[in-house]
Amino acid sequence: MNGPVIDDRRAEQEQDSRPPHLVEVPLASAVDGYLRRLQELGAVEGADGEVGLHPALAPVLEALHHLLAGGEVAVHVTRPGVPAIVEELRGRVDEATREVNQLQSLASFTLTTTV
Repeated sequence: MNGPVIDDRRAEQEQDSRPPHLVEVPLASAVDGYLRRLQELGAVEGADGEVGLHPALAPVLEALHHLLAGGEVAVHVTRPGVPAIVEELRGRVDEATREVNQLQSLASFTLTTTV
């Protein structure tokens, strides 16, 4: 990673002060499938209105935030998961990346949603 991208956050802060609202975000179908599969596997838990990320994801997300902010992280798998599911998820990421790149090359505007 090259370090953090710093931009004018004024527009974001103005958006943050508004009440919650839905927005439409176009996703490549493979990205949607990947995100749905993560949810099926328990990445998000809780009843409607009380959802949150699974607590075991907190250190992974924290590491991601540091990496994206220009830091350096190390990740260590302490107990491997089910190999078939790990391979499935890798394949879904690869497919989502291919699909986004293919759509990007065909689009008349810039797509920014990737896995």
